[in-house]
Order: sequence, then structure tokens, then C-alpha cells
Amino acid sequence: MGCVFCHGGVEPAEDKYDAHDGVSVDPSVGTEAVCAQCHPEIVATYATSFHALLLGERTMIATRSGNEDWESDPAMMAGFEASCNGCHASCGQCHISRPDSVDGGFIDGHAFDKTPSMINQCTACHGSRVGEEFRGTHRDEIDGYQADVHYLASMRCEACHGAEEIHGATGEHRYASELMPRCEDCHKDIATANSYHSSHMDSFSCQVCHAQDYKQCASCHAGVGLDDPSELGFKIGRNPLPEYREYAFVTLRHIPIVPDTYAPWGVKEDLAHYDQVPSFKYTSPHNIQRWTARTTPEDGETCADNCHDSPSTADGWFLRQVDLDRFSDEATANQPYVVPDGNPLTWED
Repeated sequence: MGCVFCHGGVEPAEDKYDAHDGVSVDPSVGTEAVCAQCHPEIVATYATSFHALLLGERTMIATRSGNEDWESDPAMMAGFEASCNGCHASCGQCHISRPDSVDGGFIDGHAFDKTPSMINQCTACHGSRVGEEFRGTHRDEIDGYQADVHYLASMRCEACHGAEEIHGATGEHRYASELMPRCEDCHKDIATANSYHSSHMDSFSCQVCHAQDYKQCASCHAGVGLDDPSELGFKIGRNPLPEYREYAFVTLRHIPIVPDTYAPWGVKEDLAHYDQVPSFKYTSPHNIQRWTARTTPEDGETCADNCHDSPSTADGWFLRQVDLDRFSDEATANQPYVVPDGNPLTWED
């Protein structure tokens, strides 16, 4: 396969200008990608996937703005392409080069790699949360912070996130996809492995006990940058997605959203339904450890002492009313996921 097979152009040609006539810099973009000549099923499936379309982000923009037809607004679409969709990649930007959003560039000449590079491709895009948590780069901020046990065991993204999911996961958000991996896929028969599992596996997601602190964002302005810096924290709240995950309590992450987030896109009005959509979202931190602040008790104490006695303050582990007071214009949407103050053993429900 020569250059012209994928990139087009003219061969033979008398000079470089004639040779490059009609050349496509990235011939792997979209459903008409040249890749479809050999990989038609993969290209067709990928074209409707999360990675290609950012379906979750599109759903949230429509929901928060109250405008199901926002994609017909040229200014909105231009902002979306620049701030959101610009971060996602074509086939070539996963299998040959770094994505354009992180400055591009070949990784191994023009070699095609069947499995993308975790550093140059996967976490080049998914870096500020997943990449930093997975590799444990927060150790400078938190003493004793560790890389995820799976990373330390030399597992990389593809160990859990296979090609079928990456190419084909679709739906209104990622947890709706049956292709998304779950801890139980590998960790089978652990429901009665110890007394804590026996007591809590039906109620808690694995991350409630086994994740370390993870990034929480305070606010954001698309195209301008964070108004307030992110911070590391940990929040357990009621499950906002019971139809997709059976747990009663899960880890929640505060996402970067404010009423005028899309102002740089030309949206003059604040988001109409901003206070109707939760900003503490179901999350699966990629920083798993067997022994965490919740599973490592002080001498003579149990895990219950750590967790049950977590203070009813902003730096406590549970999502409490005090957290909503901090984000007062988001209180209504997040209220269903707040837990009562005090020891969980005193909660009536």
C-alpha cells in the first residue's frame, strides 16, 4: 500500500505541488474514512460511538440548556467542536499518531499500532482525571498516594477497555453501555470473601472502599479555562443511576459546570435547566488500592470507625448538606443524592 492509497494525491507527478494535489492530511476521519475500505464494520460501528460523537456530552448540553435542537446553532456547534469534540480522534489519531488535540505527531514513524499507546493516545486525552489517578501522579499533593494496583501490575487501558467497547460503546451516557467493564468481570466470587464484603457489596460500589482521593472541579468556563482550580477529594452519595448500577451508595465527582459555561460559544443566556441536572455525577476513579483511608483503620479500630465517623463537614467523605451549601445554585438537582448528617447507623432510611 503506497501513500496515495490512503492520502490521495497524484502519482507519478513532475513536482511536489502536482504530487500533493488533493491530498488528505487525515484520511481516517468520519464514515467515509479510507480505513473503511479494509475495515468497514469497525468504521461503521465507530462512527456512532461515544468516542466519535461524545454522545454523553451532547445529551447533557441539550438537557442543561433545554434546547434539543442546539446542534442546529452554528455558534454552539463551533464551540462544541473546538472545546469538546476537538479532543476526540480519528482512527489514525489512535493507531498512528498522537491526537491533534494534544499537538499530534507520529509515535513510531508511520507504523500502524493495533493497540493504542496508553501514554501517547489514551491518557493523552483522558489525562487530567484518569491518567493522573491511574499512574498515581498526585503523590506530590497527598502523602502516600499510590498508582492504581492494576497499573502497578503492568495492566494498561486495554486490559479492561477492549476494542469492542472503544469502537462500539453507545448510549445516552457511558454507564448505559453494556460494553463498559465492571470490577466483577474479573473479581468473581468475592461477595463473601470477608465480613466487609458480606455486609456491603450489595450496597456499595467497589470504589467506595477501594478508591483513593480523586479530582473534584469547582467551576469551569468553556474556552476560557477553570475559574477555580480543581482539588482532590472523596465523596460518597446515593446512586444517581440505579437503573444501570444496583448499588445504593457510590463515589460521586463534582464536574466542571457553571451557569454561563457556554458563554464563550455565543450563548448569552445562562443554562435554562442548570439547577435541574446534578453536578455530582456517578464516577469510577481509576486509583484503586486494597488498603485505603476507608479500609485501613487505626490501631484497635475497624473500618467502620473510619467511615461511620466521617465528619459531617465539607472535608468528610459523604455528600452532605454542607457540600450543597458550597454550590448553592446546584442544590436542587443534587439534593436526592445527599445523605443525612451523622453516623450512618443513625440514618432512618
